[in-house]
Amino acid sequence: MSNKVTLERSDLVDVCRTLNSIVVSLDRLTMAHADLSTEQWHAAIVDYFLRSKALMTLPTARKLLSAPFSTELGPDDMDELERAMEEGGGEFWSLDRFRQLRSGF
Repeated sequence: MSNKVTLERSDLVDVCRTLNSIVVSLDRLTMAHADLSTEQWHAAIVDYFLRSKALMTLPTARKLLSAPFSTELGPDDMDELERAMEEGGGEFWSLDRFRQLRSGF
């Protein structure tokens, strides 16, 4: 298994464009917090996530970045990338966690 992968430049630019759009937008939302009420700020975040075309392109970006990895399942019933990502952790939103955090207020 090689530690190097090859991607088409245009695919990488597309992924970077998607990520940049999201990062810049989230940064702007963060900066707007000081000028908005909490309710307005929450509404702005929800509006961005519901209307953003950039967010709709994240699955495509993930697919492009995942393409160089083998999809063959191992004895653990996971493919190469799935296994590597599980080893590195990662945090996902969950309704249970949300409810747990909200109940502390």
